[in-house]
Amino acid sequence: MSRLWVFAARDLRRMAADRRALVVNLALPLVLTAVMGLSFGGGVFGQRGISAIPVALVAGDLPEPLRERLLAGLEESGFFAPVWADSARADAMVRAGDVAAALVLPPRALERLFSADSLVIEVWKDPASQVKAGIVQEIVQRGVLRVQAGEAAFRALWPEDATPAAADSLALARVFDGDLADIWRNLRDPVAADARGRAVDFLARQIDHQIALGRALAEPGVGLVVADKAPGAREEGREASLFDYFLPSFAVFFLMFAAAAGARDLHRERARRTLQRQLLGPGSAWPIVAGKWVASVIHGIVMLSVLLLAGALLFRVNLGPDPWTLPIVVGLTCTAAAGVFLLMAMLVRSEKALDNLSTAVILVSAMLGGNFLPVDNLPEWARAGGQFFFNYWANLAFTRVIADDLGVTQVMTPLLVLAAAGVALLVAIVLLFNARARKGGWQ
Repeated sequence: MSRLWVFAARDLRRMAADRRALVVNLALPLVLTAVMGLSFGGGVFGQRGISAIPVALVAGDLPEPLRERLLAGLEESGFFAPVWADSARADAMVRAGDVAAALVLPPRALERLFSADSLVIEVWKDPASQVKAGIVQEIVQRGVLRVQAGEAAFRALWPEDATPAAADSLALARVFDGDLADIWRNLRDPVAADARGRAVDFLARQIDHQIALGRALAEPGVGLVVADKAPGAREEGREASLFDYFLPSFAVFFLMFAAAAGARDLHRERARRTLQRQLLGPGSAWPIVAGKWVASVIHGIVMLSVLLLAGALLFRVNLGPDPWTLPIVVGLTCTAAAGVFLLMAMLVRSEKALDNLSTAVILVSAMLGGNFLPVDNLPEWARAGGQFFFNYWANLAFTRVIADDLGVTQVMTPLLVLAAAGVALLVAIVLLFNARARKGGWQ
């Protein structure tokens, strides 16, 4: 066992001497995380969490209670930072970049809605904010298309009731004249009983038909669901942060390159004949390769720990709900990574072949395993394929612990997979190394 630590210490010193690799593996994940996260806001450099999209709302004659309810609903979603404005101020705010877009309702919007009159909604976009303005446009377009589909079906089914008669229009205009208080008085005014009766009768028919249409179209062909994918620590007031997703995924991505570089030393020592001299020494052969595995694991743990601590200081990355869950994830991830690339080194005959194989494996596993896109957002076929790579389970565990703030008992599945993979890979590495050494395969 003492020989194992001797070999591990020697390999750790060699890894520490490669200053360029250390800078690349530590600096690049932080730079990429900053670029991605700051694009949407967050950390000490900007607003904490996923920044809400600033939106101006224009609907001057909408009743005050409805204005307040609409404003509160958009604010409560957490995705928008709305503000009411008149058309001139909204135009100036969009042009100045103070808001990403403006949502403009036409005059008499409420009356137009109830009277089945044409209602045209405008979206004014800031061309310098393509992503956020595009999100607003997409949401509004989906909503309008849904309403238009319902209107088309309604007019086809009930053409006689789709458009109010002249008398109905006049009655509706009288009832919905003024603000919400005026509308209420008009509905209660006994003098306007005829107008109220016609308006109520028309509205009742409209509502009956809309309910029937809604039941017929209960399963929409196109829908829009906006959900918070990181609900873990909300009870403590913690906001979702894009840094919680980006930093772990980039860290695991560069961990794979570091583990591949450590495994490459096996072939370099063979080319320099130092590996053969070690095999001629006293004792078993397995401490040589086990020492490399231990050195790679320790190097990976140090690397991930530094990145996560830097992320916590610079970008307010969450370090989990307790002091032990994240270190367990880090340790198991590094054992699996070291095992994967050492096993690949055992299966190829040269350093060049290992470079080609490891590069291909890293890129494919990064795409399928959630290093470029959060695991929860991967399509089903990618998630199915990604489960054959260790980084899928590592990214899943980091997401659950850092982004969702879950404890060790709630992430047991990815942890057990990583632990089983680490043990199985280490056993396979030792057995293959000893078998090859007995047959003289390292000569």
